[in-house]
Amino acid sequence: MSTNTGLLSLISLGPGHPDYMIPAARLALETSEVVVGYRRYVDLARTLLRPHQEVRPWPIGTELARAEDAVNLATAGRHVALVSSGDVGVYGMAAPLFDILRRRGWDGAHPEVAVYPGVTAMQAAAARLGAPLGHDFCAISLSDLLTPWPVIERRLVAAAWGDFVIALYNPRSHKRSDHLEQALHILRRYRRPETPVAFARNLMRPDEQVHLTTLAEADPSQADMLTLVIVGNSESYTLAGRMVTPRGYTRAEEEQTARPPRKPPDIHTVYPVVLTDVVGARAVVVGGGRVAERKVRGLLTVGARVRVISPEATGAIRQWALEGRLDWEPRPYRVGDVLGARLVFAATDVRAVNAQVAREADELGVLCNVADAPHEGTFHLPAVHRGEGVVVAVSTAGADPARARDLRDHLAEVLS
Repeated sequence: MSTNTGLLSLISLGPGHPDYMIPAARLALETSEVVVGYRRYVDLARTLLRPHQEVRPWPIGTELARAEDAVNLATAGRHVALVSSGDVGVYGMAAPLFDILRRRGWDGAHPEVAVYPGVTAMQAAAARLGAPLGHDFCAISLSDLLTPWPVIERRLVAAAWGDFVIALYNPRSHKRSDHLEQALHILRRYRRPETPVAFARNLMRPDEQVHLTTLAEADPSQADMLTLVIVGNSESYTLAGRMVTPRGYTRAEEEQTARPPRKPPDIHTVYPVVLTDVVGARAVVVGGGRVAERKVRGLLTVGARVRVISPEATGAIRQWALEGRLDWEPRPYRVGDVLGARLVFAATDVRAVNAQVAREADELGVLCNVADAPHEGTFHLPAVHRGEGVVVAVSTAGADPARARDLRDHLAEVLS
């Protein structure tokens, strides 16, 4: 590459030891004029630097300033190495660097930019553990400095529901000591207690630590910002101090997913509850007909945040959508639509769709009302009368809604 217009090399240092850097990245670092990076990462690369190189270490939390510095130097015609641990493109400096270039209207050539890949902490941990990433996996950062915590929670639920092996980056710090605890609490709702969990700290460095435990016994206090946590999937196992995830599923699918069908409830086993604060709660209504409209009307009355999914919708639902009182997505239901919801309503005129919604809500532990098969859901909507200082609810557990309404109306007359 020519350096006439300046060259910006994004260097992946790997997990910590120079032996695990790719040769091309090492050469680009050694031949650069200026080295820019977080001071801890610059220290990791000290043994590779030459006396003539200018070194510009930065404190933590200065990502954008570091990127600006590197771009300014490269734009001035210098060969700059911007260093990052692991892989520079994975929770590293590549993203903020390209953000700066975009703001400046970068043309792709001035300065030249070269990105050198590296071994991530997740890959290094996998090598030490054996084969924990043998099947589908994902990485989730628990840092909420740039990502709202509710978004992180939804990602944890989705990954757990999808049975991914999960690598948790930035699990714990002094300012957010409870994030890993909350994440493990979510994962325990979907994974077996004996699911393998690994804590890997300072990998490929002299003070490396790897601790293998289970989801039930995992202790958040063992982690800090230098720790990576790997949580296995439903098939992961331990072997002689190693962690392995098979390439496929060995147990029959029926064993994993089959559940006995719910029977219509006995009225004596129904346990009535009252949701005390639904204002702003996410509610998904699948269906757009008259039954769905009744569900939506009740939800809007109590201030829920309603999302309707249906190719067609009644005039009332369309009007509410135009007024901004709800979100209407005019399309069929898709897998994953109930993620993040607190309440789900299956109210289409297609039996198979309602059954699918009920199954997925059940797998996610989300309360679900099923219009055409109440016993498949986890709650029923009673006939309600709201009076001065009193709320009366009458239910037949979904067996006879007309009777429930008649009794409600009779009680309303008595109370008036």
